[in-house]
Amino acid sequence: MLPILLGTALGETEPLRTDVIKQFPLDERTVYEIPIGRDVPTTLMFPSAISAIEGASVTTNPDTPAPVLLTYNAGQYFLSVRALIPGAKGAVNIVWRNRTFVVRFHEGPAPYGSVTFYDDDLAGPGRAVQKRVTPEVLLGLLDRAKSYQLIEMQYPDAVQQIERTEPGNICYYRDFQVIVEEVFRFDPEDTVVFKLRFENKGGSEIYYQPQRLAVRVGQDVYYPSIVDASGIVPPKASTTAYFAITGSPTGGRANLSTKNIFSIIVMRVERDAKLIVPQ
Repeated sequence: MLPILLGTALGETEPLRTDVIKQFPLDERTVYEIPIGRDVPTTLMFPSAISAIEGASVTTNPDTPAPVLLTYNAGQYFLSVRALIPGAKGAVNIVWRNRTFVVRFHEGPAPYGSVTFYDDDLAGPGRAVQKRVTPEVLLGLLDRAKSYQLIEMQYPDAVQQIERTEPGNICYYRDFQVIVEEVFRFDPEDTVVFKLRFENKGGSEIYYQPQRLAVRVGQDVYYPSIVDASGIVPPKASTTAYFAITGSPTGGRANLSTKNIFSIIVMRVERDAKLIVPQ
């Protein structure tokens, strides 16, 4: 088992070409051949946290001789690799959701910048999308949205596949308002994550039901597949909430763009009913 070390192997990055951004379906019967470079990192992203990594001709310490340098933080959904010598070759077996995927690296003139692995069951037509995107995957997407700025700074290639906007539109309610600060779209999972800021202008606490947050796009209303919100906004204060929607109200793919106009629906409850607010 590779030792896991915190750290980043970053070099000067060249302007990113569209042909270095790749997406591959996850298939245990496939050997993935990934070209890598000496001056730029290659980031591999999975739908949720990686369980384990076994490697050959790979090191996590730049001072330990090996052809390929790997950077990975335990519990993350992505890893980055970079060639340390000309003609470098290495290999890793990556365990994800009790499945093992074989990946081989070779140094070359046209390295990939970002490789996103997706599960065909998440992206394909047919059964309801919401049933295929598991709670584990949704937690991973929520974590990616929350960590977007940090990841963009440390691993810029890791966010190339995420569609993101900062709408800033405001939804007004009595005594409070909701600002849509950021919207993230993850295409393989057909999931859109919202970062909201609740601002309480009044002198009393505001209580709402997190699990009944919703978003209106045109005539359609979408309910959350996952929520991270307190359900309480203190007086004269603001709080942050995240929630995601997955697929369409009828169970298929919605293919929503982050450039839509999103109206946030909040189900408010009175003070005496605060005990029923989901935690």
